[in-house]
Amino acid sequence: MKRHLPFALTTLRLLLGPVALALAYTDAPRWIFLPLLITGTLSDIFDGILARRFGVATPALRRYDSITDVIYYLFILGALWRLAHDVVTRHPLALAVILGSEAAVILVCVIKFRKYPATHSWLAKTYGLCLLGALIALLAFAAGGWAILTLAAVAAVTNGEIILLHLLARTPPVDVPSIFHWHQREKQKVGRK
Repeated sequence: MKRHLPFALTTLRLLLGPVALALAYTDAPRWIFLPLLITGTLSDIFDGILARRFGVATPALRRYDSITDVIYYLFILGALWRLAHDVVTRHPLALAVILGSEAAVILVCVIKFRKYPATHSWLAKTYGLCLLGALIALLAFAAGGWAILTLAAVAAVTNGEIILLHLLARTPPVDVPSIFHWHQREKQKVGRK
């Protein structure tokens, strides 16, 4: 039973996306997004931790996790568009950087490896926490443009590293902490030959 918990947590996040969008179209109080977004992020953190602990951290589960992230955040983007439309439309370049860099990561990995990315780097995890903070600020507390602008800067750096990893790697990088770790591994491989 425990072995199915990581899959269940990922699936929970997949279901929370449509719930968030539905709430955005009701008169639900904005604070309701606080527990919803925190639950989504905690499910994203603990699905991986538990998958490794229970020995079920397969590439397929990692990719399901990554695909779920995209679907979940597309629904959250819909909720954001509904509730923070004015803020979002005042910063189209920042939004383009966030969405464009995300799309570029997927495109580079699919073109090069015919697989969906599952890098799970430290920067990607930091970006996830920044994303949580920005979304809470925007959806739960009606924050201004600073949240989108900050998130765009973090997205550009994070996704730039992930794209670089995919361009340099010979096999799809999965669970690589950073470009520096990948480089060290490659040097060790060359040293053993």
